[in-house]
Amino acid sequence: MFQDFAKRKFRDYISMLEFPAGRITFEKIWSSPLPPFIISFLENYIPSHNKPIDKKEFEDVLDKAIIFNINYIIKPKSTLLKFLFGGKETRPAAYIQNRLKYFQFYGYYITNIEDFIAANSPEFVSYNQIEHLLNEVNRSLYSEISGQNKTAHRVNLVRLLYYFFHDLGDNNPINIKLPSKILSSYFADKGFTEIKKKIDGFFSDEIFIQEAVELIDPENKKLPKEAIYDEDTEAQIKSLISKAREDFISKESSDLEIGRILNTDEPVSEDFPEINIRLIRQQEAEDSADIRSQNKDAEVITIPKTALDSEEIYSDDLLFASQFSEIVPPVQPTGEELRKRLIEDLFCESSYRKKIIKRLFGKNEEEFNLQVNKILDTENWQKACEVIEGIFTDKKIKLYSEEAVKFVDIFQTHFTGGK
Repeated sequence: MFQDFAKRKFRDYISMLEFPAGRITFEKIWSSPLPPFIISFLENYIPSHNKPIDKKEFEDVLDKAIIFNINYIIKPKSTLLKFLFGGKETRPAAYIQNRLKYFQFYGYYITNIEDFIAANSPEFVSYNQIEHLLNEVNRSLYSEISGQNKTAHRVNLVRLLYYFFHDLGDNNPINIKLPSKILSSYFADKGFTEIKKKIDGFFSDEIFIQEAVELIDPENKKLPKEAIYDEDTEAQIKSLISKAREDFISKESSDLEIGRILNTDEPVSEDFPEINIRLIRQQEAEDSADIRSQNKDAEVITIPKTALDSEEIYSDDLLFASQFSEIVPPVQPTGEELRKRLIEDLFCESSYRKKIIKRLFGKNEEEFNLQVNKILDTENWQKACEVIEGIFTDKKIKLYSEEAVKFVDIFQTHFTGGK
């Protein structure tokens, strides 16, 4: 399904461009009718905008842009985390800010990540921090769609999804529907488990947008499960969320994002037209009964499932399962990243790390990192001992306390290999 959709979009986008002498310039790309989210990906992925791009190279990047946006539209949270961190626990804040430029949709996620970095000015950002922030945004979204008189919010929550895939199958503007498994993946990604259960239990494999809006209405007030997290960071995140716009999924933001999908001269409709879904479902049932009747006496032929028909395409990472690693070239860690990773490895036992910071460095993590780096900057164990002795003397640390002994043991093992 998605492979066919991606190939069709690829052909549509390529047909919008010309490649004289097998190349194209960025000036031509910028002035082309390509959607803004495709142009944005190309701008950020291709480093040089001053020289023409070979057609083969352009086609490779265009394919990545389409795959990237399909994944992001359906599973924004997991795609964001994977694209920003790529399996690493931390990234420099500047790296995260640069990677956010690739994302054109779901501004309620992007804006809050940017605000979090701006408000705290961290040198590094952790996977856990961003995951927690996105969870908080999802909790706020859940509140916006819950209760009476929230139909408009529920429509806006899924409008982008339906517009993006409006030509996935035999849709038309009056009769727009999506495979239920796309909606199921979308709500699973947001942590809306109760809504996902209703989607999974729906009688049809395809769901009209009006039906989706009804299914979204939560019958209970259970919020998505919240992960345990550091209290200070949690307070900062909640403070940022509380200062955000009242409506994460307002009509204005929804229209803006849909405008990035549609051609500039194609208006965003005020709402989806009301259609008689019951009548359509009845007709579908009658058509299905007619087909069964016609084939009643026919020979039964078993057709094996292909990769396109199987559940595989709805795997946890969708198209990223096989192609994500190709979308963003691996980034070599900086010296600071390597040092930070070394400290995390040395003090991997979180209970001891907390005790050491608390008892030896007065709960000051910056001081802890400063002194640990001084020790790691030494050439050998003997010189490291001199630095450690100076730290213990300055801070009047008891040499034989449990935390002090553990602190020394960690560095002795590091410098001597445990000998």
